[in-house]
Amino acid sequence: MQRQSGAAARSGGEWRRPGRAARAVRFLGRRFRAVGTGFGVFRRRVRESLRGDLASRLRAADLINGAMNLAALILMMFFPFVIALAAASPLRSGGAADIVIRRMGLNHEAAMAVERLFAPRGGTIVTGWSVVGVLWLVLGGVSLATAVQVVYMRVFRLPAPGLRGLPSQLGWLCGLIAFLAVSTSLGAVLTGSVAGQICYGLIATVMLAFFLWAGVRVLTMGRLGWRDAWPTALATTIGLTGLGVVSRFAFSASIVSNERTYGSIGVVFTILSWLIGFGVVLIGGAVVGGWYTETAREGRH
Repeated sequence: MQRQSGAAARSGGEWRRPGRAARAVRFLGRRFRAVGTGFGVFRRRVRESLRGDLASRLRAADLINGAMNLAALILMMFFPFVIALAAASPLRSGGAADIVIRRMGLNHEAAMAVERLFAPRGGTIVTGWSVVGVLWLVLGGVSLATAVQVVYMRVFRLPAPGLRGLPSQLGWLCGLIAFLAVSTSLGAVLTGSVAGQICYGLIATVMLAFFLWAGVRVLTMGRLGWRDAWPTALATTIGLTGLGVVSRFAFSASIVSNERTYGSIGVVFTILSWLIGFGVVLIGGAVVGGWYTETAREGRH
């Protein structure tokens, strides 16, 4: 009888052990769920805080006014610079129109309207350069570089370089001219077929990303590392690619319609609207990149 009772006691103990294990599992499950819920609330609050910080930065950047000022500067100062360089270039006479067409991603009918806008009247060509003309053209190119440099310095909270920033502005301008020349020449060669257009789109996007990446580094005069400059370049590249897709469908129809209604000035209106969108993307990309860089830096520390 004692053996039987001992066996029964052991049997009862064995039956009680699963009950304890089940309670322990349930207890740990409740703890893990509580921890997971707390972590989810914490992550949600951090995400909302970061979004609020990004939204406040975008509001402080005054995107629309800054983009309008940048668009007016490009139209009044940089476009004459590009037009004169394209007219004097021995490579391709229609370079200025090609640059606008490639950057905006226009269809054939809208491209013809832009070419008519930039076509010289009465066979006018560039026959010589004056000192004042050269200085004015250089001023037009440097003014754009200065405006972009001011944006980057303000976003990354760097001190204004003053005249010391002139070499970096000239270097960035030379890089921009080389990028526009190479990308436009490749577009003229590769866009004859659908496969060529896809290939050109990929190559142009990669070139744009590397140019913007190096441009942020150059215009910040090396004060921003390559790792910290990449988010701004990536955000701006994504924005400009999206702007190109939108402009191919929206701005192409607008250019054709405005040319029929208002003539050449209607084409200028549409180009100015695109330039405002370009300014929004450029400034917004810098703000988003700067926000991401500071957030990642704080996370590493």
